Amino acid sequence: MNVNIGAGSRKPSPSGSAHKRPFAVFRPARSSDTLVFLATYNERDAITPMIDALLGLPVDCDLLIVDDRSTDGTTDILLSRAASEHRLAIMVRPGKLGVGSAHMLGWMHARHCGYRRIVTLDADFSHDPADVPRLLAALDTGADVVIGSRFMPGARLDYAGWRRFVSRSANCLARAVLHLPLSEHTTSLRAARLDRVPAGLVETIVSEGYGFFLECAVRFVRAGLNVTEIPIHFHERKHGSSKISQMEIVRAALNLARLKIWRTWGKAAWADGASHCAFCEQPFLTPMPTAELRCLACAHRETTVANLARMRADMAEGALRAIDRLSDAGLARGR
Repeated sequence: MNVNIGAGSRKPSPSGSAHKRPFAVFRPARSSDTLVFLATYNERDAITPMIDALLGLPVDCDLLIVDDRSTDGTTDILLSRAASEHRLAIMVRPGKLGVGSAHMLGWMHARHCGYRRIVTLDADFSHDPADVPRLLAALDTGADVVIGSRFMPGARLDYAGWRRFVSRSANCLARAVLHLPLSEHTTSLRAARLDRVPAGLVETIVSEGYGFFLECAVRFVRAGLNVTEIPIHFHERKHGSSKISQMEIVRAALNLARLKIWRTWGKAAWADGASHCAFCEQPFLTPMPTAELRCLACAHRETTVANLARMRADMAEGALRAIDRLSDAGLARGR
């Protein structure tokens, strides 16, 4: 993957707004088959020991961190560390664009660079870096996707009071509504074999926030992948504060209702991330439900003739299928 280091030449925003470009520090080549991914926003106290812990694991891996322009100095720490660590890549986005879109960017980067496996986790030590080898071991024994579960036998959850109630209730509700064979639906501690997960399955998810993780789990199961869970100890964060707002909880409820009736994913509109953003020139464009393409690096949106044509073709095909169903129903009643 040929990506320029730094922000590159500046272009005016297509909309004339104060749109900013991302800043990327990518390495010219990967050094292993496994990419470990983190998304950060204001994790100054946790990020250095987290990087040390991950790079010190007894597994060969590279590390990608997407930071949404933290305001507490996290960004400076990351860029300083990346200058001397060849296994660490950094993407600094122009602002808070959502943890879900950050994870989609991580998946696209992993595919572009030819990694075989991806591991994702939180940056605040609520997930133990020591669980990464356990996730990879489960992949090696035949799983396509592995999820670290807080709720299966043998797991531990350090939350207490209201947060424990909300966390357990959210997963129980998801299990009751979606009927997935999972005990855990919303954690980010996961690993996957990229050759087994269809291209576009994760990268076309609409949810930009924490609803991404639920929709991701739904897509894994409905795509027929071999999804395995392992018990984990979920720790209370030691530094910083939770980024989940009350609005995120409302969005999660609406997302759950949508997933109850949703059965397909946008593979027809997926172009394997081949296009580069016209504004920031990064190769992280993903299709929206409309004819637009959204850049996961800078949030710029654009409409291309090819994407519009694909959307129109999909709409026409859907209309023909609906006509066929109506015709079949009419013939059945006539008999």
